Amino acid sequence: MSHTFIELYTATSAWTTLSPEQRAAFFARIGAGMQQFDPARIAPLAMGRIATEVPHGSGEQFYAVWHCASRDEADALAAGIAATGWHAYFTTTHAIGAVDSMVQHLADLAAL
Repeated sequence: MSHTFIELYTATSAWTTLSPEQRAAFFARIGAGMQQFDPARIAPLAMGRIATEVPHGSGEQFYAVWHCASRDEADALAAGIAATGWHAYFTTTHAIGAVDSMVQHLADLAAL
């Protein structure tokens, strides 16, 4: 069953102190790390800056949304992100869940 992997993240002070060269080297490591994933099984859907002044909005700065073919793929992506050293530079919140229909989602909520 396919899963959605959502990240919300904000730069840490460790990130803000890196030089442009150090940031470029870090992003090169991110790019190299992403090569291990099959794009047919793990694919970015959207990423960007989180809008401010949104009712019930997040305090995080950025988001990324990924489509993963399975929970195992989502877990592998989370582990791959961690292996790059990402969490040293960005505080991150992850949400992973199976892709359900609206009917199933509402049934799950009603069952609470």
